Amino acid sequence: MSEEGEPMLEHLSKKYGPLAAQGFNDPNSSLRVMGRKVGIEFNNDRKIVNTKRAHALVEYLKQEQGNDVANQFMEDLYKLYFEDAKDINDESVLVEAVGKYGVESGQAHRVMAPDYLKEISEKDRQNKLKYGVSGVPFFMIHPNDGKSRPVAFSGAYPVKVIAEQLEEAADV
Repeated sequence: MSEEGEPMLEHLSKKYGPLAAQGFNDPNSSLRVMGRKVGIEFNNDRKIVNTKRAHALVEYLKQEQGNDVANQFMEDLYKLYFEDAKDINDESVLVEAVGKYGVESGQAHRVMAPDYLKEISEKDRQNKLKYGVSGVPFFMIHPNDGKSRPVAFSGAYPVKVIAEQLEEAADV
């Protein structure tokens, strides 16, 4: 994929065929209906873009300010991308977004530099191998005892299955 990304409709047509593209603008598609239920209005004018830079900033915030801040930044990224149709591969968009968390422009650019991206990518790959991550969504639930290995699973499961995994982690 190019640095500029690819229009969503074009991407869907190439990857999944014309049927996927047909339902893209349907206001009653299951994705749009589910989104509205949780307050998300998807903007179809967005592009599919590479997210390595955004992920590098998330990892940096995790290391420097903890998971809660990194998670809030991810929420900001979701809104920028899914609702505002911003290019979250664009460094200026990302610098502005992460600035809200006290990260100065120069530091943000260093985090998004190729060497740091490569380092973050390798750490992420190793972590995924360690826990058997094979797809998204991926869940990792840390047991209450703080010692046992986390319960990890991948895929879109029914609520009941996820609840069972949470109960298992809580019982350890």
